[in-house]
Amino acid sequence: MTESSPAPAIGSILLASTSPARLRAWYEQALGVTADADGFLPLGAAGLLIEARDDVADAAAEPGRVILNVHVADARSAARRLEAAGVTWLAELEYRPAAGAWFGTVIDPDGNYLQIIELTDAYWSGRPERGRTPRNGSLADAAVSGRLPAQDLERARRFYADQLGLEPAEVRPGGLRYRCAAGSFSVFASAGRPSGEHTQLAWQVEDVDATVALLRGRGVVFEEYDAPGLRTVNGIAEVEGNYPSAGSGERAAWFYDSEGNLHGLGQPVARAS
Repeated sequence: MTESSPAPAIGSILLASTSPARLRAWYEQALGVTADADGFLPLGAAGLLIEARDDVADAAAEPGRVILNVHVADARSAARRLEAAGVTWLAELEYRPAAGAWFGTVIDPDGNYLQIIELTDAYWSGRPERGRTPRNGSLADAAVSGRLPAQDLERARRFYADQLGLEPAEVRPGGLRYRCAAGSFSVFASAGRPSGEHTQLAWQVEDVDATVALLRGRGVVFEEYDAPGLRTVNGIAEVEGNYPSAGSGERAAWFYDSEGNLHGLGQPVARAS
């Protein structure tokens, strides 16, 4: 990898089974998700793919070797859903003060372990991105994340789920917190309205054409611009100039969310060697 290239990321997790249809149906019911056209269960950045294989046993021989950790916004609500699905608990839901988190582990039909985790404010308060003291009176050691206003928080939540495929990692009265592969942002209830005249949240993607096509298929409307220095073709602009660490330019597209916040997608254009 070059110095500017992104770190590797887990794109999906494959769970082998001799009865994939049964196992997939169990996960859909237990977690309240639905597999997409390719068979992936949407669980955050890394989807879960359940496939048939003839080189595995009917039941996991060492289920503790690999545990599926699923982070939820409300562990007690998730536990009630699991109870309704008739799961077998390996370790019932409990709050661990030392960790500042809720944990509970169930056994799926193939004997694999599924652990649900809710990270509370007590957990995050001890983490560097929230709790570290700035050095020398500056913010150099602080973490930064975006904040977007919403006049209708439930409407915003539906937009981010249905159009962008995002579920909040944390929920509190008046606010939703989202974590992505890199970085986080929050949407908060506000009586104010964004101006929408500049990009408020920027997303760096690997393939802007594919991302635009995917989001359009979910109903996202991309803006068209025709001004000196900025012209879009089918919603995508070629933008010259970029921060030196990110390339020589970028291919970019913009859309508004349900609350009038302007989002930008950017795909860096590598410098010619």
